[in-house]
Amino acid sequence: MTVTVACVYWGSKFPLDYVYNLKRAVERNTTVPFNFVCYSDKDIEGVDIQILRPGYEGWWNKLQLFDAANKPGDRVVYFDLDTIITGNIDWLLNDRSWFMGIEDVGAVNKHQPHLKNVLQTGVMAFDFNPNSMIWGEFVLSYDRVIDSYRGDGEYLSSIVNPYQRTLLQHKYPNKLKSYKYDVYPKKPDEDTSIVVFHGRPNIEQAITERIVTPMNTFEPQTWIKDYWY
Repeated sequence: MTVTVACVYWGSKFPLDYVYNLKRAVERNTTVPFNFVCYSDKDIEGVDIQILRPGYEGWWNKLQLFDAANKPGDRVVYFDLDTIITGNIDWLLNDRSWFMGIEDVGAVNKHQPHLKNVLQTGVMAFDFNPNSMIWGEFVLSYDRVIDSYRGDGEYLSSIVNPYQRTLLQHKYPNKLKSYKYDVYPKKPDEDTSIVVFHGRPNIEQAITERIVTPMNTFEPQTWIKDYWY
């Protein structure tokens, strides 16, 4: 089975380099045949595009990954754009979990135990057909959903059966890590394949800027260039 690797590019939060760099990173780090598709509100030269339905904003566009009218393939692996790949990901593209997402990366923090076992969507792998009902349910209850949930991750965590979902860090320990919580100020170890960025600093800021946040001060890390360009 050829896997579809997907991302979502909407609006102007990130420059187009984030799409191209992610595509190249997947190509460098897997031997598994795959198609790369970007769900976007615009055409992107050199990239296969699924045009997003208009009328949805921000993270809610990610739910269009489950729209049967724009089915990308039978098996889908999704990455947020603010992600670097630091090692081989054959294990992820070969995974056959019914629905796999990540545990909220804040769960590693002692002061956030409430985030343990909470599903988030920075990386996902799923069978398309049985999960396509997600889009239909979202559309039918759109007004209630956007008023009740703080994002696509919280919504999916509420509707994907916890007995049928897999949390990536539980199945594949040490393969995925948070830049802010698990990696900085060191480099990722050899077991790590995926480093996720969230909030500040983003990938480009982490390479070139000194970023001060309430929890830490992040100095520039040049090693990120080895995996980003």
